[in-house]
Amino acid sequence: MAKVIAPFQIEGTIDDLNFYMDENNVNRVRIKANSTMTTEKFRNEPAFHKMRMHNQEFAQCTTIAKTFRLIAEVFNSKAKDGSFAGRVNKLLFEILQEDKHNELGSRQFKEGIKTKFGQELLLGFESNKLRPIAQVLKNKKWKIKKYTFNFPNCFPLIDIDWPEEATHVNFNLAIANWNTENNTFRTQYGTPFIFSKSDAEQDITLQGLPPNEYHLHIVFLFIGFSKQRGSHHIPLHRKYNTTSIISYYKH
Repeated sequence: MAKVIAPFQIEGTIDDLNFYMDENNVNRVRIKANSTMTTEKFRNEPAFHKMRMHNQEFAQCTTIAKTFRLIAEVFNSKAKDGSFAGRVNKLLFEILQEDKHNELGSRQFKEGIKTKFGQELLLGFESNKLRPIAQVLKNKKWKIKKYTFNFPNCFPLIDIDWPEEATHVNFNLAIANWNTENNTFRTQYGTPFIFSKSDAEQDITLQGLPPNEYHLHIVFLFIGFSKQRGSHHIPLHRKYNTTSIISYYKH
């Protein structure tokens, strides 16, 4: 059976097509029995116009998503879940829909990302939805100002949600310049701040250095856990870690 690739779930029947969710919760489509549906009919029938336009725009977003997934690739490789790629596609499609100047089928991501609402959709995007920042940093007193992350008076044992095996945690920032006009980027990674679960209360301050180019700057926070064995620190699986977009700046 064919799989539906779209930023929304479709169920029901349209002409000769039946949309449904299979036993694995995958959105699929099949032609009704004795259907005369053909590829040519799908391409030309007015009833499928809106779907064709959505598919055309969604295809644009999946192309851009290949770049977006690489912007903080060093962090994402250490903190992401199985739905990461699909959620990136969905995020970019939502941003594209903020293009209010062009009609359905002609809307552009690069126009949607220029808007205030389009940019705000980036905030809080989690590469690993299993470990969002709100869960990992139980105390919400951290703040971001320009390119500086500050978590004052952090008591590690209480203010951080530790995986069972973890003994140490690594905080770091990445600041990327994304030129959305030509879909290129440059990312600069900061210096890790590493401390132990048993450490005393302390201030955590990360100062990021932005790239020289000024288009759309995106600030990523990485929180990665490890366990100490002898003198070595062994990183935990990426499912325990966090990569979150915590700020952006448009120049």
